[in-house]
Amino acid sequence: MAKQHAWILRFGELGLKSRTVRRAFQKTLRKNLMQLAVDAEVPLIRGRERHQDMVYSTAPVHVVESLLSHALGLAAFERVTSLGKEIDPEKVAKQLLDGDPHKGTPRTFGVRVKRLGEKGAWNTITYSAALGAALCDLDSALKVDLSHPDRWYRMILEPNQIAHIETRSDGPGGLPVGVQGDVVACLRTLDDFLSAFLILRRGSRILPVLESKEEYVQILKSWDPYLGRRSRMRDEEGKSHERPAWGVSGLDLDDAAPYVQHRESAIKTTPLCTLEPLMGWTELEKEHLYLHILNPLLHPLHPDCESWIES
Repeated sequence: MAKQHAWILRFGELGLKSRTVRRAFQKTLRKNLMQLAVDAEVPLIRGRERHQDMVYSTAPVHVVESLLSHALGLAAFERVTSLGKEIDPEKVAKQLLDGDPHKGTPRTFGVRVKRLGEKGAWNTITYSAALGAALCDLDSALKVDLSHPDRWYRMILEPNQIAHIETRSDGPGGLPVGVQGDVVACLRTLDDFLSAFLILRRGSRILPVLESKEEYVQILKSWDPYLGRRSRMRDEEGKSHERPAWGVSGLDLDDAAPYVQHRESAIKTTPLCTLEPLMGWTELEKEHLYLHILNPLLHPLHPDCESWIES
């Protein structure tokens, strides 16, 4: 039987919203994520533990993490392994070292502990110190470095169990697709495709027109399982309608008019927008963006976040 792995989902930016908006955005993110899993045929179970969103899967770790790296709105995800109900530092240290391929090799480490639930015999400081001492006793090659260690042991301590955060990976960030309305786009060129992704990343669903290149459409579907499906809204009478698109990318306003689908009874106070999200991007930045879209786990969105400060 395949081993089940668990991940904690970190929502980041979504936590800054008001409670009503936060709930709506998180609901959309969960819906998009589960549909991405269905489309990719990845077994995924969603759950919650102590107000933390979790996902569980028996699929290979790299497959699940590749899927999570496409869930727009997700700031980060952490793979967690339960070490059982025994929280004695010496026994926990032994479990950690038994699974360490570098045991016996000179290296530095640090311990970070997050305590959940009722306060028991341990607090975060005393448990960190006890676990660190136990690790050093069991492996004399270990040295403490709390600034830049070779490895952090990140632990989640509860009164009756303990877990180890094995890895933390950055998510794609942005906003869940569909929370900011729809944008009509024509994906003919590479710049059209990159522009559509940036719009998608800020929460707007892309409605590709028929002239769009199928290759680009299929790639974007790996980020938005509902690509091309119009969002719905309720009018002043509470009736549900398809929401008209609010923006255009990759084609003229006149050419986009038939795809917008304004309701005759609706009152629109703002004009249709032409979006050019690549304005100011260099060719190197576009290249990095393209690589990120194809493989977000391997290529971060902004590999260079500091050079602009010096320019």
